[in-house]
Amino acid sequence: LGIGGGIGGFFFSTRFANTDAAACSGARSFCGMTSSVATATNVEPNTLTNAIGLAQLSTDATQLYITYGGSTAQTAIALGTNFPPMESTGATGGTMYDFSLFSPPNQNGVCYYSLERVGTSYAVYGTLGPGTTTTLPLNTLLSPRIWRCNNAQALAVAVDIMNIYLETDY
Repeated sequence: LGIGGGIGGFFFSTRFANTDAAACSGARSFCGMTSSVATATNVEPNTLTNAIGLAQLSTDATQLYITYGGSTAQTAIALGTNFPPMESTGATGGTMYDFSLFSPPNQNGVCYYSLERVGTSYAVYGTLGPGTTTTLPLNTLLSPRIWRCNNAQALAVAVDIMNIYLETDY
């Protein structure tokens, strides 16, 4: 995240849809920025540290959440039922979203987020911060990450990524 003095900051934007072939109880997903470069595992996204993004939690198939945390994961922000992980199953059943994160280089520990449900008037915008190294991933390198898992169910899950755009000022 931006750490002030013209250092740091990023703009991340993606369009994606979860497109599971069949209903998968307890599916999890994450789309955002994280310091981890390890292979994604079957982990609850709201427990991730040094990460900020959009997530589906295994305990809720009705809405998406903003998840974030620095050295400690923070309480996920529920976005409401106008933002379901999926509308129905199959390749054309996924809800398409435009999701963006922006952390200006001159604002210490601030990150703006926006989520738009494509083809509808539903949109949500918010600000996280100013944060600390506990609440937001400060003074650490972040990279884009998008994953989806089936939570050990014997069903395939999928995420279709239409585009990813990442920019830094330097």
